[in-house]
Amino acid sequence: MRKHGKFLGLSVYATVILLLLLSGCVRNEWEEKEERETEVIENYLRENSITEEAKTEGGIYFVEEISGTGRSPEKDDYIVINYVGRYLENGAIHETNYDSLRDDWDGSVYYSHLVYAPLKFKYGYSIAGINEGIGMMKEGGKAKLIIPSDKGFYDFNPLEYEIELIRVIRDPAAYEDSVLITYLSESGFDSTMLTGGIFFRETVTPDPDDQRTVQQNDTILIRYTGRYVVAYSGSLNDTIVFDTNTDEMRSLKLVFGKNEVITGTILGIPDGLAAALDTMRLGTHATAVLPYEEAFGHDGLSSGTYGYTIVPGYQTVLYQLVLEDIRSPLGK
Repeated sequence: MRKHGKFLGLSVYATVILLLLLSGCVRNEWEEKEERETEVIENYLRENSITEEAKTEGGIYFVEEISGTGRSPEKDDYIVINYVGRYLENGAIHETNYDSLRDDWDGSVYYSHLVYAPLKFKYGYSIAGINEGIGMMKEGGKAKLIIPSDKGFYDFNPLEYEIELIRVIRDPAAYEDSVLITYLSESGFDSTMLTGGIFFRETVTPDPDDQRTVQQNDTILIRYTGRYVVAYSGSLNDTIVFDTNTDEMRSLKLVFGKNEVITGTILGIPDGLAAALDTMRLGTHATAVLPYEEAFGHDGLSSGTYGYTIVPGYQTVLYQLVLEDIRSPLGK
């Protein structure tokens, strides 16, 4: 207590002087950072021949590279974009969804489950600079945004974002229903393959003499690959992998019904995946197509550690599955 008492025993006058000195140091440091950020922005604008005419009412700089011809987004619309954000001062990547830039992004090591594909999300809830810039774009357009930190992350690090606005979706549920219907038709699924709210098709038929099926509390071993189904560029694409264990040493071992993982990893077990496993016999290879309601719903699947999106909301997904073993709790 005496050590604390010694500090608290300073005279009022001395304490006031100390506080003024400290506040002056903080203010000077703040001003220096502000001046440095202003210098970085001015240098960038000069080197890239960007004039003050590009400055918006919100305080960012908007440089349109391709003028879109579609609609502009409104708050709560869903949008699909490609993007790369860089620090203005040194050009280092802040974030991106381009696979070709993954190795150049030092931060990618922290986003091990990030899917490098067009990003679908609800518009209007990003940083202020992103919201304003995208709001000035039209579907099909490309633009460069120069974002001072007071419109970004308040860290005195101005940013440059290159954004391609691929699609604006007014009604994400209706849009995704149309994607599902088109995909099912083009992939040869029909109503006879609908079971438990999902579409299920065997691709390798199991041994007809072994009729064992998955039951509650069975321990099962599976190999799986989870994919997106998207239609952002005029044609369907089901090659975007968001989760797989095909490259792992061990199969996924879990207790069915409890979703209790014993060995292996899986990012999530949505209701539609459980429904698919429930229909499988030992040795089955199958493809299951999950409407978004049976997949990850309107919220999607996010990283529990960093909060980034892995599977967007309102997203049709499919799983390719191999049921390698079934072990009954009774040893049968």
